[in-house]
Amino acid sequence: MTHVVRPFTNTSFEEALQKLKTAHSYLVTQAKQSIRDSNFEDSCWGTSIKRSSVRLNVGVVPTLIGKNEEKFGEVINIAATVERLIDAIGWFASQPIFTGYSILQCHPSTSDDAEGNDLVIIDRKGTIVIKCEVCDVASSNAGANGKESKDIRNLGCDEAVPNDGVARYICTALEFAHALTSPNRKWIAKPYRYQLIETGSRAGTCMLLIRNAE
Repeated sequence: MTHVVRPFTNTSFEEALQKLKTAHSYLVTQAKQSIRDSNFEDSCWGTSIKRSSVRLNVGVVPTLIGKNEEKFGEVINIAATVERLIDAIGWFASQPIFTGYSILQCHPSTSDDAEGNDLVIIDRKGTIVIKCEVCDVASSNAGANGKESKDIRNLGCDEAVPNDGVARYICTALEFAHALTSPNRKWIAKPYRYQLIETGSRAGTCMLLIRNAE
């Protein structure tokens, strides 16, 4: 499968951030250029720009960019997810408890059924200690797109939170994080609870640490 932003492995936090920021900047630049180059009639501008393609083979192409072009709408979605991912890695890197940790796997633009998780972090001994799913859901409805259910399943917490020493997180937008942690939800049927952590990023990215309901 070809990815807009390629997966990568065995990387330090610092190197991962540099690679992702370079790829993100390129996506934004090319998407903006796509709008400037467009000449759609006003009567069909929205439907046309949504389906137009962004060229991703122009100039100096970052190593993580894996496609020659992609639909404009998908580039927006991927750019937003990469922004959340950058915030997540930056937050992990800033925590003294994670000093010396590194990234085993990173999947910046894969789908929910991709192998592995969006972000997998190991300690100094090479043991997996963190798994994280990353999403940018622009909704204050916990059931939006079924995204929570997919992330919980991908993290192996749909029946119980595993007691295996691995911390599991969902990284997402502030409004979606508040929806997922709302006290008004039917928590009695769920085997997990969340601890909401605000990263302090400009985009309002939040980390939801998943805990056992008991």
